[in-house]
Parts: sequence; structure tokens; C-alpha cells
Amino acid sequence: MKYLKKGFTMMLLLIAINGFSQTADSIKSCVWQLNATYKGDFVTNFNGGITTGSTYLGLADLFLRFDAEKAGLWKGGEFLVHGANSHGGEPSANLIGDFQIASNIEAGNHTFLYELWFKQRFSNITATVGLQDLNAEFASSNVASKFINSSFGVHSVISDNVLAPIFPLTSPGITLCWNKSENISLKTAVYKGCPIDFEHNPYNTKWSLNHLQGLLWVTEGQYSWTGIQEKGNVLKAGVFFHQHCPESDVVNSETGNELTHDYGFYLVGDHQIDSKFSVFYQLGLSPRNDNYGYLGAGCAYTGLFSKKGNDILGLAIADGMLTKERGKNETTFELSYKVQLTPQIYLQPDLQYVVHPGGIDVQLKNATVGLVRLGLEF
Repeated sequence: MKYLKKGFTMMLLLIAINGFSQTADSIKSCVWQLNATYKGDFVTNFNGGITTGSTYLGLADLFLRFDAEKAGLWKGGEFLVHGANSHGGEPSANLIGDFQIASNIEAGNHTFLYELWFKQRFSNITATVGLQDLNAEFASSNVASKFINSSFGVHSVISDNVLAPIFPLTSPGITLCWNKSENISLKTAVYKGCPIDFEHNPYNTKWSLNHLQGLLWVTEGQYSWTGIQEKGNVLKAGVFFHQHCPESDVVNSETGNELTHDYGFYLVGDHQIDSKFSVFYQLGLSPRNDNYGYLGAGCAYTGLFSKKGNDILGLAIADGMLTKERGKNETTFELSYKVQLTPQIYLQPDLQYVVHPGGIDVQLKNATVGLVRLGLEF
């Protein structure tokens, strides 16, 4: 009940912010942009996993952007401050036991700084410096983002094996993007590879920039059939290298060797079959780890019950491949339906079936999980 009260309070706060942002826009003509979102998940584990039960969790995000060009200062400059509050239960940790994490907003109870960066565009090159989310630029799929399971954002070969700057804990970095042509772009980034955890850094305002304490390097190439900024056929391929934190003690269970560094590869594809039907696939490989591989795929159909395209029906699968020493592969099937009730409000019922939840040492029974997400966007 206390989590529902907190979620309701967050909704009221964001509605108030929306009214303020509309007033600010009329005065500053989008030099400053204030936006807010809220996601609330009602989650029930019907059977299997750690235990049956229900819980509620929520995530509130507040974005403040400043456009230097619209302010008449200089061309191509942009600042972003992004704060977040996560609250409520932890269904994967306490009910399901899956390591791919059924809800992509599960993070515990924290109020923290999520992004703080400056971006500058020079012709066809863009540089971003500051506190960043890796998934905003790398290993992302437009079609897969319509699903709720965390692996359809950043798959487990990255999130389960290295301390990457992804939700909920980001870290400082430098990102460079080169749009070589209308169809080809190249990106590379270096991030602080050992973020300070919430226990010692509760608001994510403490950042150690000592490169000897770990770095993460990511490079990705992208080819688009229809233009980088348009929906359509997009293929991405990337590689990452991570220098492990001195205190992490990452050990391969098959060989018993401590891993002082790590690496991996990934491939992401989005394909628009027609105006309503789209598909995606994700591949990941990190051969030195217990979670050595990942395969994800799915499809989405827009406008099944709405001629205006206000609803999306999707089906997807995420397979986290594990060594024999770690256990059986964890495979999640997700069936999702999202309907846009108003321009600011959407509802998303979701059903997931998790085969061999592998987030804890004990072998767990297959889990059937139901979620209902309420989303607000201002």
C-alpha cells in the first residue's frame, strides 16, 4: 500500500510539472524544455520462481534540457539534466529469481541523478561529455524497446557481465558519433568502468575519474536502408572491452580463472516489414563469462484494434545462454499489448513465461508472470 501511495504522489507531482512546462514553453520558446514521465508496474508471479505473490514498483523521470542555439548563444550545443526516483518492490529479486529482470524499471528505492551531459554537434560529428546512459546510444532496438523485459533494452551479455553505465546506475563518459552518410554512422565511447554503488553513492553524485580503476570502451557501426533518423531497416554491430574493477573478483566458474578484463560482441537488427508489422533480433557473445551468449527476437504489430495506430501487440523471446556450471539457459517469452489511451497516458498489460529462472544458485521452477504498466508522459 505504501508503494501505491508513493506512486500516486509522483503522478500528481508530474501533472503539476506538466502545467509548469507548458507555461515555460510559451515564455522561452523551447530554449528550456521540462519533461516528465512516470511508469508504474503491478506485477504478479502466479507460479514457479522463488515464491508466488504480487508487488508494485514505479519510476519517475524528470528531464530539463537547454538548447544553446535557440538561446542565441552558439550553434549545436545542448545540455541535459535527468533525475529519477525508483520505488516499490523488486519482483525479480524477491519473487521470480530471473537474472534477465522481468521489469525494466526494477531498481529498489532510490532518488538519483541519472544523466548530466553536454552535447555539441560539429557538422556530421556529435560529441557528448558527462554522465550518460550507454543504452541511449548503443545496443538499442526501436522495436525491442516496446517490450518490458530488461533484456530487450540492454541484453544480458552486457548487463550481467560488466558494470556498464545503464539503468539505474550510470557513470561519466565521452561519446563520439560520426554520421558518415545518410545510411552509415559510427559511434565510439569510453566510460568510467567502475561506478560507485548506491550504498556509497546514494544520489549518484560521486564519480571517480581514475582510469586505473576500470574503463569500458564500446564501438558500434550502423547501417540503415532508409536513413539513420527514419524508421525502417537498421543493422547495428558493436564490440565492447571492459577493464574489471580491482575489487570485483569476477571468476569464470568453468575454468576458475579470475577475469581482470572482459570483452564481447553484439548484433542488433530492426526491420519494418510493412506499415504495421516490424521485427527485431539481438545477438550477443562474451565467451569468457558464465553468461556467454544471448539471443533475442520478436515482432510487433501496430493498429490491430485501432485504425489510428494507437495500440501495439508484440511477441518476443529472450534466451540467456549459460555454461553448464552456472545452470540451464534462462529463456523468457513475452506477450505484450500497449494501448495509448490519451496523448499522455498509456496502458500495457504484459505476460511473461520464464523457463529456468537463473538469477540465484538454487534451481527454480518455470515462472508465469503477469504485469500491468501504467505510463504517463508529459
